[in-house]
Amino acid sequence: MNFKEQLSEDLDAVFFNCEEFAESHTINGVSVDIVIDNDKLSELYLAKGTHTEQLFTDSVMFYVRKKDLDFEPVPGQYLNYDDRVFLISDVKTDGEMYTIVMGANES
Repeated sequence: MNFKEQLSEDLDAVFFNCEEFAESHTINGVSVDIVIDNDKLSELYLAKGTHTEQLFTDSVMFYVRKKDLDFEPVPGQYLNYDDRVFLISDVKTDGEMYTIVMGANES
């Protein structure tokens, strides 16, 4: 087994395992296992000098396997997350997963 194969296996067995790090959430009507990382989001906001007062009520950063989404997320796209509408502000691709940052749609 090469490194990429081992990494992929570890992502499934550990990182995206709901008994370890992952949680199930509904994204656009589909149950998906994701890893939420608002601690990292807070660090990013602080590094940019962004105010963090409402960070945990209207912003979410999470990791999701590409294979678990039936679409390619892009900034500016709306996402239904646990029956709330969020606007994707940033997407990073890292191998077989996405890192998505989004904020609640305030209308």
